[in-house]
Amino acid sequence: MKTPRSLPETDLARVALQPDDQKRIVLRAVRSFVPPHSLAPLRKVAGALYAARPSLFDLPKCTWPEIDAAIRKYSGPNLHWIEPNLALAKLLSEYNEQRGIKAVEWEFPFIPVGYGAKIKFWHDFYSIQDGVPVLSFLDPRLTDGLGKFGRAFVFSAMHHNVAIGDFEGTRLEIIRFPKNKYTGEREVEVFTFDERDVVPEASLNKAIDDTYKIWREILAERQVEQRRQRPTGTDDGGFGF
Repeated sequence: MKTPRSLPETDLARVALQPDDQKRIVLRAVRSFVPPHSLAPLRKVAGALYAARPSLFDLPKCTWPEIDAAIRKYSGPNLHWIEPNLALAKLLSEYNEQRGIKAVEWEFPFIPVGYGAKIKFWHDFYSIQDGVPVLSFLDPRLTDGLGKFGRAFVFSAMHHNVAIGDFEGTRLEIIRFPKNKYTGEREVEVFTFDERDVVPEASLNKAIDDTYKIWREILAERQVEQRRQRPTGTDDGGFGF
């Protein structure tokens, strides 16, 4: 399997603020297995799940059949992606409906972090909750999602790069979908951010540099291992034809 030179943004976030020895352990496991399905379709319909529209005026919002159709389209030939994406989309759609959320479409930029990588944990909309703008990030992974360190990284990156200018003072939230330990069903869990816990920008940059230094070392190790396993082209047990 070909390993990308840049880390998936969620993996960068969950690793960057961990101690270096733990970084190495976690990064060695990145791309060591193929997940059973992708939740990219869920992320692509995030705006619709927050009823995001060009403005807060009374414009029609996406209906559930439209969201269902979009997820099926984004899943393409991968039919096994459809059910897990629909299940989480339905869960979040109903949760946001209970919260009475309205949202506005807004294009937020990617942030380059070097090494050919860029991050964008936020989505292209902001919601209005209790009269305050809120930026949201969906983290639908059941395993290898954002833990304490990962959430601190995401919140801090959003705070430094997005919650500025017109969005200064904006609230930030991360949405996770853990399994209920009693029912086994996935549910919505919302994490919010206290500005007193922000990681300084210089510390974030150093954490990214340190993470990519270790990642490049791991990539080099994998290249050496691949060369060792590559067939030599000699035949040590043929039929002699």
